[in-house]
Amino acid sequence: MKKLAPFFVAIGAISYGIPASLFKLAGRDGVANGPLLFWSFLISAVVLTAIHLVRGPRLSAQATSWRQILLVTAAGTASGLTNTFYITALRSIPVAVAAVMLMQSVWLSVLLGAVIHHRWPSRLQVISIVLVLGGTVLAAGLLPLTGSLSLAGVLLSFLAAVAYAATLQATANLGNNLDPLSKTWLMAVGAFILIAIVWGPQLLQVPLTGTAVGWGALVAVFSMILPLACYSIFMPRLLPGVGPVLSSLELPASIAVAFLLLGEQVSISQLLGVLVIIGAVTLSNVGSRLWHH
Repeated sequence: MKKLAPFFVAIGAISYGIPASLFKLAGRDGVANGPLLFWSFLISAVVLTAIHLVRGPRLSAQATSWRQILLVTAAGTASGLTNTFYITALRSIPVAVAAVMLMQSVWLSVLLGAVIHHRWPSRLQVISIVLVLGGTVLAAGLLPLTGSLSLAGVLLSFLAAVAYAATLQATANLGNNLDPLSKTWLMAVGAFILIAIVWGPQLLQVPLTGTAVGWGALVAVFSMILPLACYSIFMPRLLPGVGPVLSSLELPASIAVAFLLLGEQVSISQLLGVLVIIGAVTLSNVGSRLWHH
């Protein structure tokens, strides 16, 4: 199971790269961001609740406390914050800039993990992070940059990165004595609560449509259900620092999906950036294994 952990965490990261294109396709169908996020997070919470009730052990039967249950649920709000900050940022800055800022979650998560574990990142992790950030600039097509940037948009996308880093660390360090299914369910409930508070009022201004619910269901699979399950089950099985670097696969996945679904052009520099990121992920994963053998 431990040997498969990097693979499934990578699947979770790639899954996170799909919703951006789905958001654009839903927008073409006239679905606003508020209803799309609301229905996707509601469906995620309902599906995971149903699965938990059918297959998962009861919380009372697990070695946990109400304090820990509340902490894990509260940690789920980080996923809701990531989506909220990121979508809002995209209103005022280019996607490439927002993507580059979001990938700051790589070093933020490693730094946060170092503080939590009272351990400095290894030299290999530092090299991998530098490669990821360099590859991110190329893969997002940030250079050359023309035009002025919205400071508010940059700040919001950076806050999305902070929230994403918190999600990575929460899945790796909180509630590990809980059944992974229970943990995923609690985080989904926490995320929905935040989304309902932030975006709920917009639902009063937008009529309910089957289109919004349909797109919400599709987004739910790739933005919550699949990645949270992969992260909750397999992130704790990774060596410290490997998970955040694996999460960087989200960016090349976003570019590939946008090319396939939206027909967006991919430049040579973007492909080079993707290769650099994949190389950094491989270095972090294989190098860490060799270092600890």
